[in-house]
Amino acid sequence: MKRHHFLLMFALLLLGAQSLCGEEHSNRWVQCIRVTEPASCSEVKGRTFVRLEAPGLKHLSARCFVQDDRAQGQRARGIGGHRATAVQLLPKRFRLDAAGRGHFVLDARRLPHGPLTVQIEGTTDAGERDLYELQLYNTVGRRTQAGIPDTIPAAAQGMRLTFCDDFDAPLSVSRDGRGTRYNAHKPVFGDFSGWPFADPEGALNPFAQRDTYLIIRARKPEGTRGSTGLLATVDMDGQGYRARPPFYMECRLMAQSALGTWPAFWTVTNIHQGIGDELDVIEAYGGWGKGNPNSKGYWTTTHFWGQNDGQGKPLPHPGQLIEMTDKGMLSSWSQTFHTYGLRVDRQWTTYYLDDAEVWRHPTNSVTMEHSHVILLNYAIGGASGWPVDLERYGNASDMYVDYLRVFEGE
Repeated sequence: MKRHHFLLMFALLLLGAQSLCGEEHSNRWVQCIRVTEPASCSEVKGRTFVRLEAPGLKHLSARCFVQDDRAQGQRARGIGGHRATAVQLLPKRFRLDAAGRGHFVLDARRLPHGPLTVQIEGTTDAGERDLYELQLYNTVGRRTQAGIPDTIPAAAQGMRLTFCDDFDAPLSVSRDGRGTRYNAHKPVFGDFSGWPFADPEGALNPFAQRDTYLIIRARKPEGTRGSTGLLATVDMDGQGYRARPPFYMECRLMAQSALGTWPAFWTVTNIHQGIGDELDVIEAYGGWGKGNPNSKGYWTTTHFWGQNDGQGKPLPHPGQLIEMTDKGMLSSWSQTFHTYGLRVDRQWTTYYLDDAEVWRHPTNSVTMEHSHVILLNYAIGGASGWPVDLERYGNASDMYVDYLRVFEGE
């Protein structure tokens, strides 16, 4: 990971921008919304004043999403297993003052407990627009279903559970993975984030836990290059857990869509050889504005590194842009939790979103014949090629992980 992103950038620019606001408005963006209170990535409880500045913008809206526990609890098959409903937060007569300032009240008691994304959007009379995602942690409110479900996903039927983490116990991770469950860096071939993946032993430890969630914190204190986090299931010697095909794995997560954010959940084989397969279950590219992804969807991609076809030509790297709101979803990867899954068997490599198949392709022989290292990370810029600008969020952004689990067949 990740050498293909410069090629995907152009496709994202064309597809993502059009999917959000239409071709005629794809480059008509401004960046003027700022929330002065509460701070990004802070906690809220009770009635909270959200104070914002948005000079020049009109027609503002603010919303967050509440998941449907009935569908989540039943592990409903098909898109909608994690359906969420938008809650509008602004009063009907909301107006900014002459200086572009205003505030509204967020009643945390009426919203879900845990991670919240408040999405604030506005437009100018000329049709320019801005979108701001305020990340908060609600310490009160209604507790929604979280943690590993009791049921087995349909794609894992007939398999046995071989790895799971509910992230409700102290995280076992170290800078090289030796002697711990996770490695904080990509084994052998190195890291790829613009804000470096940090050691858990250091002052910029990117890992935290709250309730049943793992939080991967991206931060850039003044005078530093920034820091963020990665988890790999093998150490720098290649020792640790690997998924052996046939297998099914899934992870439930959410992150922020901001300039440069790049959450991913993926596998890789043959880490010591440079010739192997990489299966990207989700790669999401954050950011709204001119020259940015502007997409509510994410990519699933397969890479056949160092392999040629029968004519000696490099094997292609097939991928699929999953436009979540086109799949019956009401929310995207940054607005609420979703579950991202992958099944590998002898015939097909199949990708899932909330228990529903979204893409498949024939399984490559290398994918089937080798075991897979599992990786989970929150990169900021770097090899993705996208610009980074988290200044208006105080150079702070969080990725939340609810759980990770793997099933293996015979």
